[in-house]
Amino acid sequence: MKSILLVAALLLSFQSLGYETLVNCYKTVQIDGQDTPQGPFEEMSQTEIYLTKNQYYRELETYKELDTLIISVFNGYHKPWYGFSNIVVPVTKGHWDYSEGRVRFNMDEDIGYQSSNYERYKVDFLINLDLERKGKFLIGKLYFSSVRRGLFYDMEIKLEQKGCL
Repeated sequence: MKSILLVAALLLSFQSLGYETLVNCYKTVQIDGQDTPQGPFEEMSQTEIYLTKNQYYRELETYKELDTLIISVFNGYHKPWYGFSNIVVPVTKGHWDYSEGRVRFNMDEDIGYQSSNYERYKVDFLINLDLERKGKFLIGKLYFSSVRRGLFYDMEIKLEQKGCL
């Protein structure tokens, strides 16, 4: 029994090593092959990838908070506004695939959503990520769609790892 628990714990920790390596702050170099206009304040012009227990997205059956990887892509400065596209990735859902320097994630399922005024909904998530680390750059494709939430992102990105300001 102990060996089964140990193997399960090791598998879970190996699985988390893939997406946790993405957590950091980045400069958005390009989106869809186009240079990204930077704003006057560097700390406001950062793409950030971070883990959080999400208060809005929840398990469908129990409505417990989901652990999520947030990919907040800075998509450009257009005076006076800083633009961002936020992709929410439930880390315990879908399918993760890791190979050396590459992280892939696919998900096509419903999850729970609890609005800020505590209304509960079932929402659809279709996510495809394919990210590869090349030196100090993170390059890849992000696809996120939720018809019920009215969210859609489809982009190719090139990010330069900078560390958070």
